[in-house]
Amino acid sequence: MRTSSRSGAAARKAIPALVGKSPAPPPPPAPETSGGKTGLTSLNRLHCFEVVVEESGFKRATSRLHITQPALSYQMKHLEEELGVQLFLRRPGGVSLTDAGRLLYAHVQRVSAVVRRAEQAVKELPAVGEVRIGTVNSIGTYFLPHVLAAVHERHSATIPILYRARSDDHIEALLANQVDLAILADPRLDKRLRYETLFEERVSLVSSRAHPLFGVQRLRPEQLHGAPMVALSPQTPTGALVQKYLERLGVRVEPVVSTEDVLTVKRMVEMGIGAAFLPDMVTHREVVGKANPGGRLFRSELDVPLTRRVVLVTWDEVPSSRAVAAVVDEVRRQSVTWGGAPANANG
Repeated sequence: MRTSSRSGAAARKAIPALVGKSPAPPPPPAPETSGGKTGLTSLNRLHCFEVVVEESGFKRATSRLHITQPALSYQMKHLEEELGVQLFLRRPGGVSLTDAGRLLYAHVQRVSAVVRRAEQAVKELPAVGEVRIGTVNSIGTYFLPHVLAAVHERHSATIPILYRARSDDHIEALLANQVDLAILADPRLDKRLRYETLFEERVSLVSSRAHPLFGVQRLRPEQLHGAPMVALSPQTPTGALVQKYLERLGVRVEPVVSTEDVLTVKRMVEMGIGAAFLPDMVTHREVVGKANPGGRLFRSELDVPLTRRVVLVTWDEVPSSRAVAAVVDEVRRQSVTWGGAPANANG
């Protein structure tokens, strides 16, 4: 059956009334965001492009870049898509550059030169500024001077500032950002800090020529009963270490004097007031040995040696400045070659 033109017109008029207004055209698609357009990825793609050109093809470039050929081809295809041009003419014998490729290569060479200069400038950035170092008496007196002298020689613009206090105080100071690093002996652990053992050293029993133990090479634990002793306070990490050591040996010692100052303990030993357990770095210059037969002190050995750990404590794994990094590097370097306390000083 045919529909009259009038009926068709009426029908056409009725359609908008039934469906409402014509729908708005869809919004244009959002611009594509590609991870390849970040600065780091773009530099990587440009570097890949540069190597392909320098190596005259993809195969040799993959060996130099340490990536597979499909991965390299993908990078170059993506770079061409990003730029909207063809960069290579691919032939059975290899590839050659298009005019766009030659233009891009000229610019890439300049970019690479700038990147190399930037990297070199960062490496040569001088270590300038103050570095706050927390430590304890023995380490600050006998180990750190070697570090500070080397820092001054290599990084004259770095200014170390030394703070001496109890070991626990330095842990709190690190957490409060009052020091940049600490070098301590057997410090208290805190999971927010980073600990790196630099070296271990003996804590030996030393006595003066006026003490009955002078010249006794090997001691049995029971020989310490009743012997005149001076001691580092158990409030210090090394003093606490000695106390626990003697408890394990079943030895009870009543020191004549106890103090937190390691230099005071050493001086009282030299005066003959008593023997004491002291870190080897504290006494190595005064101990009797082949090079020092007239030494004022003698080290006696027990069957079970006592050692302590000297530890670098920092807040972050990454140093907060070039100056801090310079000091940390020198601390590590000196620790490797540290020979301030030979174990066999008596013989």
